[in-house]
Amino acid sequence: MLHLLHDIHRDVAATAFPFDVPGAAEMRETRARVTTQVRSHLLPRLADDATPAVVVLGGSTGVGKSTILNSLAGREISAAGVLRPTTRRAVIAHHPSVHQVPLRDLADAVAVPSVPPGLIILDAPDMDSLEASNRAMADILLEAADLWLFVTSAARYGDRIPWSNLVRARERGLQVGVVLNRVPPEARTTVRADLLAMLDRIGLGFAPVFPIPDVSPHNGPLPRELVQELREWLHAASGRHQSRAIVKRTTTGAWTALGTALEELARGVDDQVAMVRRLRADTRAAARGPEEDLARAITAGECAVGAPTTRWLALASTGGPLEPLVDRTPVRAGFRGRGREARTSAAAALAADASDAVTTLLADALHDASLTVHRTWRDADALGLLGDGEALGPPEARARAAAATTAWRERVGGLLDGEGVALDGRAGGILTPAGLEDLVIAGAVGVRGAQDAVEHLLGDSALCAAARAALVDVAREAVRSSASPFLTVLTALPTADHASRLRIRARELKGHLDGI
Repeated sequence: MLHLLHDIHRDVAATAFPFDVPGAAEMRETRARVTTQVRSHLLPRLADDATPAVVVLGGSTGVGKSTILNSLAGREISAAGVLRPTTRRAVIAHHPSVHQVPLRDLADAVAVPSVPPGLIILDAPDMDSLEASNRAMADILLEAADLWLFVTSAARYGDRIPWSNLVRARERGLQVGVVLNRVPPEARTTVRADLLAMLDRIGLGFAPVFPIPDVSPHNGPLPRELVQELREWLHAASGRHQSRAIVKRTTTGAWTALGTALEELARGVDDQVAMVRRLRADTRAAARGPEEDLARAITAGECAVGAPTTRWLALASTGGPLEPLVDRTPVRAGFRGRGREARTSAAAALAADASDAVTTLLADALHDASLTVHRTWRDADALGLLGDGEALGPPEARARAAAATTAWRERVGGLLDGEGVALDGRAGGILTPAGLEDLVIAGAVGVRGAQDAVEHLLGDSALCAAARAALVDVAREAVRSSASPFLTVLTALPTADHASRLRIRARELKGHLDGI
């Protein structure tokens, strides 16, 4: 059981509910209660059956929980006053002989000789606190209790929130006592009778009720005689056999509740996993639109529109350095060397225009994809999961596009090398190998004249098409990468394995309990 509890604690603590799907807030609270219950209630009792029983003073704001604790202690150890909430952190009162104090990691512990050694008494934050952290801590501490002293007052005993917790305490088999504080003498009989009737309706009619008269205005602990009956009851409960019986009863209920909680958490993880899958699909779909638009634009030759085509027309016109590539007239031997360098420089300028057009088109697609993915995550209320919640800006999109264009040009060079492309004597007199590579780049983006020139020089009509296919591949991969940071975040979120582990722990726990 000890090993199983450690496994349960580890698996539950590792369970996350990052998406605010219906029920997620309740699942987070359940996870916190279970981890506290296992760590601070069940594990200590398995390790040492002499661990003191935990008495929690819980209730609504302003009913005097801290005053009751101070009165039981005989001195002020928990702040009490009119400002709310007064109890921002739980306070534990324990006998000086108790060294292993349960819940010490969640509260400030104070040694008090008047507290029986078999008990610790804990003043919890308000259950209806305006501060969510206080409400959550009150719920967590209730799960770790062996005995709950429901502190209320003549003016507040009908509050809804504490009563819902009383029902939960009854379902857990938790022993309950009720402190009815600040009761005017004239209302004592009526209020007590009404309270007992309410307790009876939820199956807690057997719970002892300790009325305490209203002594307001008052500072410090109450007169000793006003809490004497409560003190005697707690001392009776602290006896070795009595406290062991209380612990056994609540621990038995805790085991059963733990199995139920594990199943609930597993179902909650299922909902989170469904959200992860949906968001993953939506993220890929959001990037796919710009990706497909870009691939179609490249295939249709849109990168050649504008500067690349204008440059080609200027360079290949009559008298231009690339004119021989258009009219296909022989280049006189005496002018080959000088003319070839001019044509190579012209091809380099043409390729630069083509590359710039590719970069511009790709940058727009990257920016569009990032914005679309970002919008998808915003609509799913998931941007908080990102370390950097901003979409890709134009400068960064441009830089990534330029890097992708450079990578594509390197692939074109590798393509020429891989195909073993070589210029024959006549073609070599027209262009250098670098010039040919630049011409292929221009042809690949859609400059028709450049495509024809490459085919004429090499007798190969497939080279520009292969370079264009390589550009489509690089462009697709670049646009897909805009979704990568988002998809990477999803890999760290709950998976079906998390839910399976919780269900396995629940079955193992049931098997152990059935065997006891």
